[in-house]
Amino acid sequence: MRVIYNANMRKMHMKKVNVLLSVYNPNRRYLEEQLRSLDNQTYDNMDIIIFDDCVKNRCDQKIFEDCLKKKQYHVLPYKEKNLGYLKAFEYLVKESEGEYIALCDQDDIWTSDKIEKCVDCLEHDDTLLVVTDRKLIDGEGKVLCDSVRHTSKQPHEIWNTGDDIGVRNFFTACAPGMCMVVVGDFARSTLPFSEYTGHDKWLIACACACGRVSFLDEPLSYYRRYGQNVTGVLAGIKSKKDYDEQRIMPHFELIKEFDKRYPGYEGISRALEFANARLSHNPIALLKNYSIAPNLVKFEVVMAVLPEYIVKILIRFLQKQK
Repeated sequence: MRVIYNANMRKMHMKKVNVLLSVYNPNRRYLEEQLRSLDNQTYDNMDIIIFDDCVKNRCDQKIFEDCLKKKQYHVLPYKEKNLGYLKAFEYLVKESEGEYIALCDQDDIWTSDKIEKCVDCLEHDDTLLVVTDRKLIDGEGKVLCDSVRHTSKQPHEIWNTGDDIGVRNFFTACAPGMCMVVVGDFARSTLPFSEYTGHDKWLIACACACGRVSFLDEPLSYYRRYGQNVTGVLAGIKSKKDYDEQRIMPHFELIKEFDKRYPGYEGISRALEFANARLSHNPIALLKNYSIAPNLVKFEVVMAVLPEYIVKILIRFLQKQK
């Protein structure tokens, strides 16, 4: 008997990808653009899981119905209280069941072949997590940068497949979540996420301890930068004490927690050495670890040698810069 091929047969042989989308009082136009880019993915076996974390102003669910015509989706039950960004994605990962997971923000845009290429990379590289390059766009969709990887001079932006980026990733984000696709069972095994860092940094750190991370050198996402989503690294900082409490101690606590969860990770001793150097404010100890986070070391060496009143002036000046 002759078998007639159809699209459903192809879908049956493709592993399921859960796209995890957390929304919080989104800009409607930005969300529509993101949703349509998901709906236009060339990869067929997708299930988009959506969670609205804004208690006071729920998103109109008709937007999902209008924009997701081809792809399966479902909206998770509301929570009575706002979970926050970290716990919202933790909830989404917990509710997922796909072989692969793609993290999604509410205001970016994906190229139509992003999921297809990422799944292909995961399956051929024998890797736990793949990160793609990204373009930068402004609020109106104008391209500001064609490739972050090929324009950046920062070590955390220019690593390669198989590199052990775990130590560096404790202190500087090696990739935003919207550029990641992760093996589902692995992602679920990392729960609960650490409260001392973002979900994306936590997933990369865990992947480095359990296997390896791949980099796909193609800009498969458009990362939108605009007023509301640009957060300065010195936000909320007024003094050396503030910096210690909000920027240094969380990293130290993160490393200690990670060591308990993944005691066999070889990079933990170097990470602790750098964390202790930062806590001690010792310029020599900081400079010994320069390669981990060059910009961080330069800034903290300057802070270590300057008097408090000048540091406060410097912080105010930097906070005014874009």
